[in-house]
Amino acid sequence: MSRCLKGREAFTLIELIISMTIVAVILVIIFGAFRVGIRAWEKGEKDIDKQQRYRIVLDLVRRQMISARFKKIEVEDKHQHVLKGDARSFEFLSHVALKPENRFGVVFVQYRVVQDEKGNDRLMAYERNELFFDKDLKFEHIDPDAFFKLIPAAQHIYFEYLKPAEQDLQEKPQWVNTWDPEQDEGVPAAVKLTVVDQPDNTPLAIIIPFFHEEE
Repeated sequence: MSRCLKGREAFTLIELIISMTIVAVILVIIFGAFRVGIRAWEKGEKDIDKQQRYRIVLDLVRRQMISARFKKIEVEDKHQHVLKGDARSFEFLSHVALKPENRFGVVFVQYRVVQDEKGNDRLMAYERNELFFDKDLKFEHIDPDAFFKLIPAAQHIYFEYLKPAEQDLQEKPQWVNTWDPEQDEGVPAAVKLTVVDQPDNTPLAIIIPFFHEEE
């Protein structure tokens, strides 16, 4: 009788293997879920840091745009505003400089969106004191090495320009992709810069209204 009881109380080898297998599977599931959680947390932290960097850069750009100077210069016997842009570039004069060596006086600013080798957009900037501004300097002729990086990588970066409604026509102001002083009179009512990090993330955008008097 005692021998039978002892045999029933003991674990067999098969039962022990099955128990260890179940425990191992449970541990694998737990550690797998733990790794997924850690990766999601790390990605969330990286996304938060990236969004914060974007906001800091956009705040600097906002300050520079708000301080835009609407000065006219003479080009080919015509007075034109130094404010021109399209979806991938924007140029203007500003009282605020981003580079320390340009802090005094008015600066000529150009933003450029370029694509890197991975297909991401980069926001680059160029500054030059107005004292040394060359009226014949064309955007595409500026040395690429003279630009400094503002946003190193984003999925999509683009500019838009708010075209005021014509007084004679019952039209609403509309956002357009280009602003050319040779075709568009004066300056836009506002400029918008949009940064899209990921398709599932909310785009970051700044809108700078322009209220100015002719100089």
